[in-house]
Amino acid sequence: MIHKPLDRFELFRSRDLDVTRDTVAGVFCDHRLALVGRDARLDARMNARRLDNVGFTYIAYGEAVQVDPGELEHFYVVQVPLAGCGTYRYGARSVGAGPGAAVVVGPLAPLHMRLSAELELVIVRIERTALEATLADLIDRPLPAPIEFSLGMKLAAGYARTWCDYLRFCVTELDRPDSLLAHPLSLHHMEQNLISGLLLAQDNNYSDTLEGKALPAPSRAIARAVDVVENHPEIAHTMGSLAKQAGVSVRALQKGFRKHLDTTPSAFLRAVRLQRAHDELKAAQADTVTVGEVAGRWGFMHLGRFATAYRHKFNETPSQTLHR
Repeated sequence: MIHKPLDRFELFRSRDLDVTRDTVAGVFCDHRLALVGRDARLDARMNARRLDNVGFTYIAYGEAVQVDPGELEHFYVVQVPLAGCGTYRYGARSVGAGPGAAVVVGPLAPLHMRLSAELELVIVRIERTALEATLADLIDRPLPAPIEFSLGMKLAAGYARTWCDYLRFCVTELDRPDSLLAHPLSLHHMEQNLISGLLLAQDNNYSDTLEGKALPAPSRAIARAVDVVENHPEIAHTMGSLAKQAGVSVRALQKGFRKHLDTTPSAFLRAVRLQRAHDELKAAQADTVTVGEVAGRWGFMHLGRFATAYRHKFNETPSQTLHR
């Protein structure tokens, strides 16, 4: 059997139009679903994994269909085709999609989709409240208008390619029962990375603001952020939360870390967590804890990357520290 994304979270397989429509509606919203062609036969399947503010779905209809959800309710979606193609009309705009060309839509206009029989999709659902809260943190002020993205998303290069690569990594890891993404701290970081990454990767009506100029945060603000990280590195810090506690914007925080510490907030947080992991491994007994448990406790979801960073910093592997 051919493996499909999120196979561990199969929701349904069906040839029944009503069952398919009702089940998909339970994950997203009510919509009209119609087959294209007189002799069309549905062969639909859907896998889905819902987290706090982000949901992942794999769906294939196995036949050409028209889908009309109208205005989405309270969420945005990114539809990433793995095979096949589709045509999307969102308000007055329209765009085609296929491998290498995703679609980003929100709750601000009616959506109409015509999807080919070969189309297989990975869909990311992001709650509107979470997206707006993250953006407000990034620009350090309330939003004067709803977020509106460009409809088409080219995945071949730039930030969009990085974001899509990270999405594929997340979907792959969610399919593994022993993944560090099972840890709540790792899941929270993954959600925040996907949400903030989308805001930076896909052109939107706040892109100019996100790329705007900011003065570096003063040293006292950087010291407050450093204290927060060093006192509680186990907390799921984000750039927005650190900037808020330091009393500056995210952009100013990033420039301040670069100016005063010659590093970034993320790199500083990672270094502190690496040190705490090192201290724990050094003090532990090999038969009472594993490297994976310690890595997950300090927010490292990818064990191989953790081991590489650890070896670079301490000139030995995590296992060597533990057994020594």
